[in-house]
Amino acid sequence: MKTYSKIVMNGEKCYREFHEDTGFYGQTTLTEQELTEQLLLEITKEIIEIDNGEVDKAISTIPDQNQREIVQRYLEYLERIAESF
Repeated sequence: MKTYSKIVMNGEKCYREFHEDTGFYGQTTLTEQELTEQLLLEITKEIIEIDNGEVDKAISTIPDQNQREIVQRYLEYLERIAESF
């Protein structure tokens, strides 16, 4: 895992990667935003995109009303769980 040093100069924060195996710093200095984006890219396993319109269309194709309601309630349950995180 990479480690970084936080450097504050004249009130401005930046980050520089530290290579523990060599004891030297990397060449690149990153802003907090750049470091955050880089770390998120490194730890993101996959991107899941959900189109609610497509989901609603798919549910509407289920012929049985009871099964449609079961699927809809389950999706609402999953949304509540996701929102709790």
